[in-house]
Amino acid sequence: MHRRKIQLIAGSTYSISLPKEWVKKNKLKEKDELLIYEKDNKTLLLSSHSIKRKKINEISLNIDEYLSNIDQIIFALYYLGIENINLFSKKELTKEVKTKIRKALAHMSGTEISYEDKKKISLKILLDESKVNICQIFYRINIILELSLSNILDELDLEEIRLNENEIDRLYHLGTKLISLSLTDSKILHSSKIKNISLIPSYFLISKKLENIGDDIYRLGEYLNNHEICFEHKKEILTFIKNKLDREVSYLRHKTAKIFEKTKDDDFKKINNLISQINNKTIQNYLEDITRYIEDIEGETVNISFYKQLLQSSSRV
Repeated sequence: MHRRKIQLIAGSTYSISLPKEWVKKNKLKEKDELLIYEKDNKTLLLSSHSIKRKKINEISLNIDEYLSNIDQIIFALYYLGIENINLFSKKELTKEVKTKIRKALAHMSGTEISYEDKKKISLKILLDESKVNICQIFYRINIILELSLSNILDELDLEEIRLNENEIDRLYHLGTKLISLSLTDSKILHSSKIKNISLIPSYFLISKKLENIGDDIYRLGEYLNNHEICFEHKKEILTFIKNKLDREVSYLRHKTAKIFEKTKDDDFKKINNLISQINNKTIQNYLEDITRYIEDIEGETVNISFYKQLLQSSSRV
């Protein structure tokens, strides 16, 4: 361990000297740049190079070997941060395969087809992950969820809910990509506002639960539209869902030292009791799933808030 005193230069700049052995070991010289990361516990991490993943810029895949899983394979490559994806067939890309690729592409932010012929499709990812914030993604998903819930409350428009659900899927995949890259790239970990690798499981679970809620709201809207029916206590139940989602996402977006307080059990019991009074079992199931996902998100939000408070407390010791 090395100790250094802070020096004030020209009345405006604070500086400390670097250990000579460390400078030599890292082959540094005058005017070289260093990277400084601020951690949650008020410590600074100093590095002579970016702490990041070994990036694969381009990959080529024989599509014939992955026909049944091509969409999931494309998502996996997207999550890994690969910028150029070449998909080819030794025979010819079928219409079905091309359709699968385009459907996957619709859910991948910043991605386009850069080349295409009968045997090959090349994808180019133009996204700058360092400018994406995970809590901003949650905020955008929540806005879209509120729009879909208001749609069901006021005047059902299934096409609008379908568009909303597709946009939520796109944001979910963007969030998953960001969280995945945060595991191996410290720059992304900090720019994403996750900041601590220990919180990654909680952020991933919140992302997944929000996507699950979007799926169930779409299915609920589709069911109500196809059967031309309504359900009991609709306004009270859907307003409860909107308010709880907004409360959770608002907490995650704003810096606060307070522990997130979960909704009282009696409040969930009250709303679940209203759901149980709905005569239609299918509608019941969708709403029960949504409220359960909300409880799950609250649990992960408590974990995040406690961990952050723990780090702040330890830094004061």
